[in-house]
Amino acid sequence: MSEDGPENRAEDVRYSPRAVEDDDWIESFLTDQPMCVLGLVDDGSPYVVNQLFVFDPSEHALFLHGANTGRTRTVVEREDVSDASLTVSSMGHLLPAEKPVDFDVEYASVVAYGEIDLVEESGEKRRVLELLMEKFAPHMTPGEDYNPIAESSIERTSVYRIDIDSWSAKRNEPDSPFPGAYDYRTVREDE
Repeated sequence: MSEDGPENRAEDVRYSPRAVEDDDWIESFLTDQPMCVLGLVDDGSPYVVNQLFVFDPSEHALFLHGANTGRTRTVVEREDVSDASLTVSSMGHLLPAEKPVDFDVEYASVVAYGEIDLVEESGEKRRVLELLMEKFAPHMTPGEDYNPIAESSIERTSVYRIDIDSWSAKRNEPDSPFPGAYDYRTVREDE
């Protein structure tokens, strides 16, 4: 990772008109999105799992949490260095065309790469779990709307940190309304 943040690998995006070189946009997207797909290598085999996450732009780090037991924890503990990738995406409208081969979709995505480690220190685990609560329940106040995070909850929770070395992003967001654009879920529900 550079002093200023992760290396932007926009040049690696195959369809360059959709590549995102704007690191501020990438940070904003990671801050706003709720779910990711975490990719690890488990004894030579790919392993992916959906996770809620929080991004800390000041540290260029992504944080996840889970149970103290399970495959993710086992994979991370087994390796001296656990490389990880994380994909975050959103889908907008489908964009029809005269020929099926020309159909398109509005979307945005980020892929981040780095090393994943367990956060062991109780105070840091608490900080990350509170960041997750702030992200997913910003309208609620600890001590008023829900009990503050108990020490026993911190002890039984695994917290993971991915220090981002590099990232790439791409998006297809038309500047103006696209004729005939439609929402996938709405069309499926109407059928």
